[in-house]
Amino acid sequence: MSTPLRISPESLRGGLIAGAVWVLTLWAVGMRPTARLDELFATSAQLTGLLAGYGALGMFFLMARDPAVEHGVGADRLARWHSWGGRWVLMLCLGHALLALCGSAVRNGHDVLTSALRMLGRTQLALAALGRVLLCAAGVVSARAIRGRIPHETWRAVHLLTYLGAALGIAPQLTGRDFAANTCALGLWALLHIAVVVLLVRYRIVVPVRQALSHDLRVLEVRAEGPDVFSVMMRGDGLDELAAEAGQFFRCRFLQRRVWHSALPFSLSAPVRDDKLRITVKAVGNHTRRIRRLKPGTRVLATGPFGAMTAHRRMTVAETAALVQAGVPRKRIHTESFAL
Repeated sequence: MSTPLRISPESLRGGLIAGAVWVLTLWAVGMRPTARLDELFATSAQLTGLLAGYGALGMFFLMARDPAVEHGVGADRLARWHSWGGRWVLMLCLGHALLALCGSAVRNGHDVLTSALRMLGRTQLALAALGRVLLCAAGVVSARAIRGRIPHETWRAVHLLTYLGAALGIAPQLTGRDFAANTCALGLWALLHIAVVVLLVRYRIVVPVRQALSHDLRVLEVRAEGPDVFSVMMRGDGLDELAAEAGQFFRCRFLQRRVWHSALPFSLSAPVRDDKLRITVKAVGNHTRRIRRLKPGTRVLATGPFGAMTAHRRMTVAETAALVQAGVPRKRIHTESFAL
C-alpha cells in the first residue's frame, strides 16, 4: 500500500504566509500615495478587507478535512491554528467596517450614523454587512467563556453561518477597485475561492457519502463500560481499505433521530479487525448521551481516519518515544472547531 501524502506543518505555514504576502503586494501595487484623510481611511479599509477575506478563506481551508493536511499537520494543531486565526479574521472584519464607515463619513461630510444608513442602503454593502455580522456571531459563540456554556448544537448551528457570511462578502471584493484593472489578480482570487469550495464539498460531503455507500457501516451494539462510559461497536464492508492506525479518529454521524445533525470526532479504542470498528465515548453532553441510545443497525457516516499521532510520527520525531495514556474527561471540555 502506498504511503499517503502528508503536508508538513512547516510547508502549510509557509504556504499560508506566502498567500498573505501576495495579498499585501496586491494592495501595495494598487495603493495611491495620498495625504487626504478620506483616502487614508479608504486604503486602510481595502487592506483590512483583503486580509479578512484571505484569512476567512484560510480558516475554511484548515477545516476542509483534506487527508494530506490532516495526516501531516494533525487535527489538534489545525484546530489551534483555526481558533487563533479566527480571532484575527474577526478583528480585521470589524476594522474593515469601521475604517470604511469613517472614510465614507469624511468624504461626504456626514456624521457616522448618516453614513452608515447611506451605506446600508446599497444592496451589495448591506449584504456584506450582514456577512460580517454572521462572522462576528460565530466568533462570539466560539469564545472560550461562552463555548462551554451553550449546547454543542447551538454552537454548531451558529458556526455554520460562517459559510453564508463569507459568501456574502465575496461580491464586494471581486467588484472592488483592487481587481478592477488587474484581471490576473482577479482570476487568482477567484481560483483560490473555487479551490477551497471544491475541497469543502469533496471532503465534507462527497467522501462521507461515498464511504457510507461503499462500506455500509452500521451500529452493531452499544456496550456499557462503566458509569457514563460506553463503547459503540460498528461493522462494515472492507474497513481494512481505510488503513486506520492506532492514535487516529473518525468523525462519525449516526443517522438516527436527534443525533444525525452532528458529526463528532471519536478516537478508535480498538484496532480495526474483521470489518469491525470500535469507539468508546463518555456521556458529557446532550449529544453523547443520545449516542448511548443508538439502535443496532443504525447507519453511520464515518469520515476518516484522521490524526497524525501515529507510528509514522513516532518514527519521524526521534529514535525514542514516550507513551502517554489518557482517558475521557470527567466534564465537557472546549473542543475548538473539531466538529464543524
